[in-house]
Amino acid sequence: MADLTGPSTGAAEAIQPPSTLRQFAVLIRIGLASATQYRANFVLTSVGAIFYEAVSLAFVGVIVHAFGSIGGWSFVEVAFVYGIRSTGHALHGLLSGQLWMTEDVVRRGEFDRYLLRPVDPLVQLLTRRFQVTAIGDVVFGLVVLSVTAVAAPVDWSVGRVAYLVAAVVGSAFVESAVMLALVSSTFRLLDASPLLSVADRVFVTFGPYPLSVLPRAVGYLLTFALPLAYAAFFPAAILLGRSDDVFVPTWLALASPAVGLLLYAGAVRLFHRQTRHYSSPGH
Repeated sequence: MADLTGPSTGAAEAIQPPSTLRQFAVLIRIGLASATQYRANFVLTSVGAIFYEAVSLAFVGVIVHAFGSIGGWSFVEVAFVYGIRSTGHALHGLLSGQLWMTEDVVRRGEFDRYLLRPVDPLVQLLTRRFQVTAIGDVVFGLVVLSVTAVAAPVDWSVGRVAYLVAAVVGSAFVESAVMLALVSSTFRLLDASPLLSVADRVFVTFGPYPLSVLPRAVGYLLTFALPLAYAAFFPAAILLGRSDDVFVPTWLALASPAVGLLLYAGAVRLFHRQTRHYSSPGH
């Protein structure tokens, strides 16, 4: 009798689906290739995103110039917060920009197809389209962050540079975690766009500024209810040596990149749990 164990095992290994990270990378690459087929639109959209961010930074500059400083933070220091925030936001756009389309995906029954394919439904949602504006955001964010990092009163070392990189990645995870957690309610409420709009407005309005200038109650709200403080303010304060402005234990502010990762892991788990409540519009 032929031994079928070996071939069967080999065949099973051969058809194992790729890892979730690899699936995400492959689908992002395909989306980017598709977006760059329309080169004029790709360039104009990216440039438009750069100008939009430039206007936002200019507004911050006007505010700081009008008052001389914000809570004792100079323009360079505030711009450094902005650099971390804008670069993290750009990475968030690459990672989670398609979350805004979740309502349409659910209402139109597109999510039915996600459940039938051998790819994580969340990965399919996140890579539904390539977020072209994120390219301009990344370019602008990196330029601002590089310039302000050089100008900021920070004694840079390998460890501090590594922490800055981790802080930017953590910032992206913080924002993505908040949006993903809110989007998860779509499977129950069908429309989570008002929640997303409120959270996005808070990130845009308060994200570029040192939160220590706000009333303490608001600072706690933007730390423990909506974790905006971990996205830029806490890491910037640590790197700038302004830990006295941090209104939580220093170790917690220092752990901001890890907090972002933990929040995102929790949001992913919440999303998958909430998909159990999905009801196909075809039923």
